[in-house]
Amino acid sequence: MDNKACLLCQQPLVHELTLRELLGWDEVSGFEICARCQQEFQEIAPPHCPTCFKTGSSQKCWDCQYWTQHGYQAFQHIALYQYNAAMHDYFKRYKRYGDYQLRFVFQAQLQRAIGQLPGPYLYIPSSAQHLQLRQFDPVVGLFQNIAALIPALIKLPTTQAQAQKNRAERLATPQFLQFDRQYTALLAQPQLTILDDIYTTGRTLFHARDCLIAAGFQGKIYTFSLAR
Repeated sequence: MDNKACLLCQQPLVHELTLRELLGWDEVSGFEICARCQQEFQEIAPPHCPTCFKTGSSQKCWDCQYWTQHGYQAFQHIALYQYNAAMHDYFKRYKRYGDYQLRFVFQAQLQRAIGQLPGPYLYIPSSAQHLQLRQFDPVVGLFQNIAALIPALIKLPTTQAQAQKNRAERLATPQFLQFDRQYTALLAQPQLTILDDIYTTGRTLFHARDCLIAAGFQGKIYTFSLAR
């Protein structure tokens, strides 16, 4: 029996080892949070939008219809969890209050998901202002132990964070990402995946796509986030 504390509620987290784990035949599995906290998070399951994983309908959602109407014909986003109250509280503690240990909460689930997506792996970076304030990049924290992250995207200064905007303001946000030319070799790759923490309207990830295409990338772009 292996005992440790749940990262969210600090209650004892008990994992009963299986015989195969005891014999070393299987890697020791388990979660970083207790069963009670796990139940607060809702995994995305069908029906969901086929192109962005928004739950509720198997038809293309309003957001994806919007992007299609604006010229984006072939795109695919994958997400693991719904952005519900528990996920909101998680990101509040992780990003706003800087509880860096919470980067480990979804490591097992993220590792399984990322293993199904092609590299190289880029990510949506924090702005210099947020990085200075938090002293860590939350997206890097989520994925750095899972994938070899390439910092090819630079976030330019903005007057207002995306999280502080309403839907219309998010969609109208001008390009705020720039490609770092020292990673020009990346542009010859046949495919890649862009990682982020939350997908709301898709504006940020479509800016990332535009940034790469403008730099000369012609391959397939996949996008992934923990929450949608």
